Amino acid sequence: MPRIAFIGAGSYGFTHRLLVDILSYDSLRDSEFTFMDVDKKRLARVRVLVGEYLKTIGLDDRKPVFTTHRKRALEGADFVINLVKVGFLKASIMDMDVPKKFGLKQTIGDTCGIAGVFRGLRTMPFCIQLCKEIEQRSAPNAMVLNYTNPQSMLVMATAATSRVPFIGLCHSVQGTTRVIARYLNVPYEELTYEAAGINHMNWITKLQRNGKNLYPRLRRLVKERGIYGHRPKDDDQIRPFLGPARLDMLNRVGYVVTESSTHFPEYVPYYLRNDELIEKYRIPIDQYRKNIANKEKNHGQLYRNAKKGKLPEMKRSVEYGSQIINSVVTNSPCAIYANVPNAGLVTNLPDFSAVEVACLVDRSGVRPCHYGALPTQLAALCMMNIHVHQLAVEAILKKSRRSVYWALMMDPLTHSVLTIDQIEEVVDTLVARQPEYLGKHLGKAD
Repeated sequence: MPRIAFIGAGSYGFTHRLLVDILSYDSLRDSEFTFMDVDKKRLARVRVLVGEYLKTIGLDDRKPVFTTHRKRALEGADFVINLVKVGFLKASIMDMDVPKKFGLKQTIGDTCGIAGVFRGLRTMPFCIQLCKEIEQRSAPNAMVLNYTNPQSMLVMATAATSRVPFIGLCHSVQGTTRVIARYLNVPYEELTYEAAGINHMNWITKLQRNGKNLYPRLRRLVKERGIYGHRPKDDDQIRPFLGPARLDMLNRVGYVVTESSTHFPEYVPYYLRNDELIEKYRIPIDQYRKNIANKEKNHGQLYRNAKKGKLPEMKRSVEYGSQIINSVVTNSPCAIYANVPNAGLVTNLPDFSAVEVACLVDRSGVRPCHYGALPTQLAALCMMNIHVHQLAVEAILKKSRRSVYWALMMDPLTHSVLTIDQIEEVVDTLVARQPEYLGKHLGKAD
């Protein structure tokens, strides 16, 4: 039976969702679970949710472990699901509010830009230490299924310091292809696609049905309907489709990017550099705050329902984590998309980068598939961010604040708004305000 450890199990968005997914497989119903979080209040909530769900599906005789001790949670684990958010909400809000004083506005701030880099600086040391502890305490072939952002930086940092497979998982590829199918009125199971790039800047480069290229039709429809979407009266679901910024980018470079029109603008210098563009492309500033508020509300309701013994029925989601575990345990192959070290997979992106590509999974683990070369314009857009990731990783590995300056000097959005002096001031301010997370790793400017 597999042993599965949830680290950061107090997550509002993933723990219950992934538990439901895992136990939807008959082959995984005998799994052993450990739930770990440093927040005792959140862990207590998880205990109630897990207990009620196990009771609901007839597994109330199971005795999962709930602990605040990470090393205990990792003992003998075959799979480690990482959901940790270092710095909690307070640090993330700070990452967005300090640059705003200089005119730089952000939306989500979890994987790129100033907020994404600082989340990475807080989280990379944790993930490096986590992998070291897994090597010492977990099963010999244990792997990390990582849902924590920023995926690219964390995959790069752990690849440089550990032998533990650290698989970065996201839902943007399978999510985007589903809304494309809906937009084109094509059954999803008949859609064939290929994608490659970096996390949140992955590109759908092949789109077919029965061997026919669907891109000409998609581009024509977008031209006809415009970038602000199209909603027939009888369909509420098409309106959010891809949104203005992504559709604008499709018109300009020819392909769909997998991240939302809320978050994608943080990866490029074109949409957030001034208020006129923000208004034109209808970009919701500080959306992260609203997302967290909604998650807290929904999780609170879920918890209250669990206390009453009334959990809602949930079906298996599109998240890849449970599919990976099932394929490794049963040797039943599946295909997923994951963030992994490049090493020649995407030939016109650097080997040291982390890329998001198709992977095959079976008993031998997660095996990335060779993609080849991205269209040059797409590779160039990815490269804008890859060197930011590399410099942020070097900042932690070398304990170099100077590398943080350089990372944000390269960042597409940051340098489109801030001067070099302002960049350095923002960095110094954030490091000074987050000493418990960054002090020993960055210290004074070198």
